[in-house]
Amino acid sequence: MSSSDPSVSGADDTPSNRPDSRPSKETNSVTGDEADSTDYEELVHERVIEFMTEYPELADLPLSRTHGRKLRRIVTDAEWRDEWVEPVTPSEKAFKVTELERREAATWTDALSAFLTAHTRYKGLLARFSNNDGDTFEIPLVDAWGEEYARKSYARAMALQRQMAGGERPSGGEAVAAWSNPATGMLTFTGSSVPSGTRLSPVEHFDALHDSFSYDGVRDTLRNTMEYHLGLDSDEWGYWLQTEPHGMGDASSSDTEPGLNACYTHLHVGIYFDADGLDLHDVGSELERVIDKHVDVCEYASFDAHDYTAIDDYVEDSNGCISLNADVSNMGSYLATYMGGYTEELLEKPIEYLAWGAVYWSAARRRTSRSRVLTMAIQADACQQCAEHPETKQTDDHGDRVEWNDGRGLDVVCPCCGSGWGIDQSRLSEPISNDELSEALDTDGGRDGPLSLSQLWSSATEAASFGESTTRARIRSDVSSWLHEHPDATPSVPRLLGELRIDPVHAHIVTDVLDGQKPTPESFQRILPQNEWELEAIVDRDGEEHQPSGGGIDMVSLHLPVRHLLQETRLQHSLKSGEVWRCSECNVALHNAESMARHFAFEHGADRPESADSLLIVEDYHDRQRECMKHPAAD
Repeated sequence: MSSSDPSVSGADDTPSNRPDSRPSKETNSVTGDEADSTDYEELVHERVIEFMTEYPELADLPLSRTHGRKLRRIVTDAEWRDEWVEPVTPSEKAFKVTELERREAATWTDALSAFLTAHTRYKGLLARFSNNDGDTFEIPLVDAWGEEYARKSYARAMALQRQMAGGERPSGGEAVAAWSNPATGMLTFTGSSVPSGTRLSPVEHFDALHDSFSYDGVRDTLRNTMEYHLGLDSDEWGYWLQTEPHGMGDASSSDTEPGLNACYTHLHVGIYFDADGLDLHDVGSELERVIDKHVDVCEYASFDAHDYTAIDDYVEDSNGCISLNADVSNMGSYLATYMGGYTEELLEKPIEYLAWGAVYWSAARRRTSRSRVLTMAIQADACQQCAEHPETKQTDDHGDRVEWNDGRGLDVVCPCCGSGWGIDQSRLSEPISNDELSEALDTDGGRDGPLSLSQLWSSATEAASFGESTTRARIRSDVSSWLHEHPDATPSVPRLLGELRIDPVHAHIVTDVLDGQKPTPESFQRILPQNEWELEAIVDRDGEEHQPSGGGIDMVSLHLPVRHLLQETRLQHSLKSGEVWRCSECNVALHNAESMARHFAFEHGADRPESADSLLIVEDYHDRQRECMKHPAAD
């Protein structure tokens, strides 16, 4: 795809019906009034042209070159081929099938156009909800890139500041500081977008950064540093990861070049912790191992870009990859600015932010993540505000009532918000398990018969049970075994109760076995409340109503057979003098690995690495028998 036209290539890539314009369905949305969207189209066009002008070296860059990487369908371009399937028997006829030949990623320019267009389609849309009583209400539809979402992110960051350091809530109440000596830290992780002089596609770049933190050990190293080396409990610290584009500050200055990484991403990891008994300079030194881990596991990271030895003082200097602050309010405001993603309307934001956002939108990748502790703190702050606000139905303050929760995080939680933040975990003891409860119920002589499934699970709307408790199953097994060992006997229920030492409360089980009855499954279904709200319609800008559609983001995998073969076969290795690639199928010999990969994929249909590698022969005039060039069958 070329960026000469800033419009997006067709997203409906079915081979038989490729429309001229982009489809409107990306999520549950509809296109608004065309007249109102005219100005938005002009704005989108202007911003796309601005990107092409300011960053021509990025404009035609594909979003991704990784085979199998999923992107939104609208930012991919597919090519199809027709194949005839020959009949197996003479009575059958040959038939034609259409197969995907390749699916490539759109250019960065095309992705930016699609991103901004999708955002503007939310303008003026309303979601109408209704219940069985005939009540309705409407709310504006927004995406995760608008002003409202940015304001919510900003509010969450400020909620953390209140929970850690205290302060007045917007609802009027006063938050009590959770920690005796709250402090904050900031780690910054980046990576080169031009390693070895080759420009990376933006998705490959941010995948490497995010994966190093989430999957390759950086997050684990941070946890070990805070809990093992610094001695903090798991509820005495938390992190907030936020991404940000490079070049934002530099681009605003006419005297400064944005740099090679402009429009690419980097990661800020804000750390909240209780510094009681800790020296912040020692904390900074301990955090060096987290930076070292990132440099070690991230392919595109270098120590030169993370040189903490150049930082004179981790507490006084705030521009390095490690910084500490004893005043949580300073960090809270700093994080709130970045976490909020800048609160102006999306189309008014710097072009570096828009280009960066287009990449995250295209890959449907999260821009932020928080540890469980910080999420619980934010939930608790919102819960306290709901209790204080006169228009909410919540009357209990956060933690006034508690319940047990076996999910992730703290066990004793507020039933209003599900958070255990600030709640004494000793207020409840761990409840007995279901098996223990069944045992207790089965041996309770004062109970008249077993409880029904609906009584045992009063909070469920419907359920079914199969089998029975271990106690009942054991009694049934004991009785069955006795009858098997005494086939000629006709025992009474009291006799079996006595011989097998079965509690008389279980006499009905013995009776069932003697009568040949087997345990039957139990089920129930309760009538749901009549006032539950359901999404009824989507209303566009001119008042036309549309039925909400199901489904989420339409993601597809890139199919790049040549790239796949170059990465997963012996073609990934460089030839040495006297060596040549040869196809065992047709005897074609080539020196260029990419040409050979194309030959296998498109001449022989061998687009799987194992198939291509089996056809590939490496002829070596010097007969060096290099290990990396051995044929797979040789093993």
